[in-house]
Amino acid sequence: MEDAMKKASTTSTDSDGLVSKSEPKSRDAFVGYVENTATNPVADLAKSEPVPSTSAKALDRWFRDRQQQQGAPTLLEIPNEALVKNAGPLQITGNITLVEEDGHLTYANHLALCRCGRSQTKPNCDGRHIDTEFFDPGKIYEASDAPASKRPSKMTLSCIKDGPITFRGRLKVLNASGQECTKLRGALCRCGQSTNKPFCDGSHARNGFKTG
Repeated sequence: MEDAMKKASTTSTDSDGLVSKSEPKSRDAFVGYVENTATNPVADLAKSEPVPSTSAKALDRWFRDRQQQQGAPTLLEIPNEALVKNAGPLQITGNITLVEEDGHLTYANHLALCRCGRSQTKPNCDGRHIDTEFFDPGKIYEASDAPASKRPSKMTLSCIKDGPITFRGRLKVLNASGQECTKLRGALCRCGQSTNKPFCDGSHARNGFKTG
């Protein structure tokens, strides 16, 4: 656990890699997840659903304790990546701030976001895509609008009521077929009806999608 803790950067960077001097204090939730044996967290997710090791669970506890005492967590040395799982959720790893519809903040290094629109725990996946037989091949049709980078940076995900999840910050979106694109901002579909999944095309408005 000490090795993993030492990898955590003591400074923070914005979406363009600029160093900020301090993080705002916060008492909001933090969900930490790091699979300490993985060299590429997102690529490993494509193989199977990871089970956190004992050391990873201990690291999670350290993150939660730090969140209670010092506010937002230290920036980790991992890039922001989103794996589009075939007929499944969007698995995101990185340095994430999730802003829910009610304004509640969650700091996270790993999130599984619902893509089928049926989850009862939105924006998180609850496995309901299996029961509803949600199908999507996970293809990526968008082109990059920013260069890829392995440097860690912060990313903010904002849940829009009855709409998509917008993101701001460098995010590489990839799938198991090797397709990928990198963007600095955009909107992610969570109604399950977009023809441009995993990105939003406005289908939520036409189909009367409700998030609550």
